[in-house]
Parts: sequence; structure tokens; C-alpha cells
Amino acid sequence: MVNKPEMPVERRSEAITPHNYRAVRFSMLVFIATQIVPFVVLFEAKYLYDGTYVAPQANQGFGVVVAALMAVSALVAWQAVKAGRHLQDRDRVGSRLKIAAGLGLLALLGLVYQWGMRYVSPQSRFGEMYYVILGADLVYAVIGLIMLGISILRNVRQNMAPERFWTAEASVYFWIYVALAWIASWLAVYII
Repeated sequence: MVNKPEMPVERRSEAITPHNYRAVRFSMLVFIATQIVPFVVLFEAKYLYDGTYVAPQANQGFGVVVAALMAVSALVAWQAVKAGRHLQDRDRVGSRLKIAAGLGLLALLGLVYQWGMRYVSPQSRFGEMYYVILGADLVYAVIGLIMLGISILRNVRQNMAPERFWTAEASVYFWIYVALAWIASWLAVYII
């Protein structure tokens, strides 16, 4: 008896049922909640090593602008979720995701510009915590931008029907987390 090789089975994604959708959404929110831990540890380390000191060379106005860009980016991203859920408007979802990604990219460039100006010495205690906390923000923001980029590409290539909208929604949830972590980092580094 000769074994015939089996033909590969084409895999199709199943439609997400309401029960599965709630489970996947809850899992994403649990994942995001666990990502709060590194920032809590970094904020505690800042206060342990540096207290409430803010270097006078730190450009607080520029920090406000960058944090505001992230906040507006999160609001625009949330509008994309609302447009996808309620209106099923593919064009509006795509345009909002692109605007959110653009504002996020501007915020990242602002952070890189701040680092390039060397307002704060990396050898000082404040400088160490400044670069570590904002470096963590940078890593999360790059990951968030990659997720938004994938969502934008999927929006262009596929119909954003409810069973396929989860990719965009998950990336927006993560992006909102990134924006909130960025604002909390700004408060910890520049204000408190």
C-alpha cells in the first residue's frame, strides 16, 4: 500500500462570533493591563533614585507638545474604531488610522529631536531615568506604529466587515495604551 500525500487544506478564518469577540477583546485588554507593570517599575525607580527632581535643562514645553500629539493621536484612533464598529465606513477608518499614525510618528520624531539636543545629561541620575523611561515609551510606540501600519494595509486590501475588524481594533487599543503610558511618563519625568 502506497501512502498518498494529502493535499494541503486551504485555511480560512472563521467569522468571529459575539462570544469569541468578547473573549478576544478581553484577552487583549488583559495583555495591555500586564504591560502597565514595566512603567510602574520605571516610575518607582525614578522616585527611588531621583525623587521629584526635574532638571532645569529639560525642555518642558517640548515635552507638553509631544504628549499632546500622542493624546490627539489616541483620540483620532478611537474615532477609527467607532467608524468601523458603527458606521462600517472603510474610508473613514483608513483616514483616521493614517492620521493617528502620522501624529504618532511626529511625536516619535519630537522625542528623537529632544534626545539629539541633549537637554539632559545622560550621566546624571535624572538623565538616566529620563532616557530609560522615554526609551521604553519609544519602544512601545514603534510597536504600536507597526500595528497601526498593518491595520492600514489590511483596511486597504480587505473589506473591514465586523469579523475582520478585530486587527484594527486591537491595534487601536494598544495605541491608546501607548498614548496613555506616554502621558503618564511625561507627568513622571517633567511634572511630579
